[in-house]
Amino acid sequence: MAFGFVVDDRGPDKTQAGGALQFAARLAESPLDEAAHVAACPACGLLGRFACVGAVPSPLAAAVEKWLVERLPEDLESVGGFLLRKAIGDFGYDGARARELRKRGGLAAPGPFERHYGPFFRRFVVSSEQILEELVCAGDVAPSHGLAVLMHLGALEVDGRVPTALDDGQKLGELIEHPRDRRARTRFTVAPDGADEPSLAGVKALLAALWAGFVLDADVYVRDSDEVSEPAPPAA
Repeated sequence: MAFGFVVDDRGPDKTQAGGALQFAARLAESPLDEAAHVAACPACGLLGRFACVGAVPSPLAAAVEKWLVERLPEDLESVGGFLLRKAIGDFGYDGARARELRKRGGLAAPGPFERHYGPFFRRFVVSSEQILEELVCAGDVAPSHGLAVLMHLGALEVDGRVPTALDDGQKLGELIEHPRDRRARTRFTVAPDGADEPSLAGVKALLAALWAGFVLDADVYVRDSDEVSEPAPPAA
């Protein structure tokens, strides 16, 4: 099993195929001229490579869970920390779907990694299972939700730096209101590494796709790669 993803950027190849999911499904059946596709694809052009569609293979290595937890905000009283708590609260990410994935052998580590915030009696704990639930188990991702994911994983610069202060939320609001400014004002900060284990490389590619989706104001469909169906409503 793997988790497939595709940016619904409305590029010509996706339009011709009948939609982003149909385009992704046909890749397994028909050869693709990658150079020609990249030249015409909005997401691939933005990312500089064939990257509008991809997969996160399973079982996901323990290094993936560790990497995700290590990227969480140092301080919950930051804009990234605020968005992390809001996502967990608004969407009810308790890690249950990732725990089920672990039971089925989809996660290599025996248990989750955790990040602890605050003193013992008021401790707020975030687990890698909650983050993985958000990334690969919760379905399709709308641009505003993709922005929140990138922010609480420290994967996005805005106006030349990674926002940290709560006051930086104003800049994020401006970007949500003015999609045309997103390309010029934001930069994805997670670089691929040839030494990455395959599932970590897949997660990094998924995050890059979320940035492309945000810049292009496009949903990113995230599905079990064996599933063939119409797009579900994206997370708001």
